[in-house]
Amino acid sequence: MNKTAIIIPSRLDAVRLPNKPLELINNKEMILHVYEAAKKTNSGDVYVATPDKKIIDLVNDNGGKAVHTSLDHQTGTDRVYEVFKNQLKSLPSIIVNLQGDMPNIDPKAITNLISYMREE
Repeated sequence: MNKTAIIIPSRLDAVRLPNKPLELINNKEMILHVYEAAKKTNSGDVYVATPDKKIIDLVNDNGGKAVHTSLDHQTGTDRVYEVFKNQLKSLPSIIVNLQGDMPNIDPKAITNLISYMREE
């Protein structure tokens, strides 16, 4: 199986910039910029992994997929793994952990990474 999933960990409780995912950039929340860049790759399913209802509601209200994760995770990678294991049942062979604070990421960079990973 060569299924790909892009999982974006995101949370509101950051120490340096609380509520960062909801900061507006050109009248759109940062997390939505990242989600849309991931969707533009057409590389697989895209999920936002978050413990925060505000993020879940925002993503879902804008046609995206958000998964509620535990509050106890120490890192975003822990959130990504929870979605991989519980939501996706460990099925995708390629997981991209796309950081939620990269609103200017070029979708081509994500596509290139996935292509490279598929080459093993």
